[in-house]
Amino acid sequence: MAVKKKRNIFVRYFTPFGLRQICDLVMLVGVVLLIVGLFNLDGILLAGFICYAVGAGISVVRCCFTLFSKKINHRDPAYKSAIINAVIMGVLFALAVFGIVWTVVV
Repeated sequence: MAVKKKRNIFVRYFTPFGLRQICDLVMLVGVVLLIVGLFNLDGILLAGFICYAVGAGISVVRCCFTLFSKKINHRDPAYKSAIINAVIMGVLFALAVFGIVWTVVV
């Protein structure tokens, strides 16, 4: 009898590589740049806000693809999760844009 080998968490996460993984990686880079930018480095802080805004924007677009899909039922948990994620990422996108404007003006 063949034993099915378990895949580790990284293989399971990156196996269907797509828009979700790109979004998560861009937001991770943005968080790292924001943390490094806390040491009063305006250029790095601006780059962090831009990366985070791009990641949040991609996430909102991904949620909109789910919401406007004809294949998904409105009672499906993925539909409700997409609504919640779109709202949260929309707020984070707005905060990142505010951070970009704040960094450029100050």
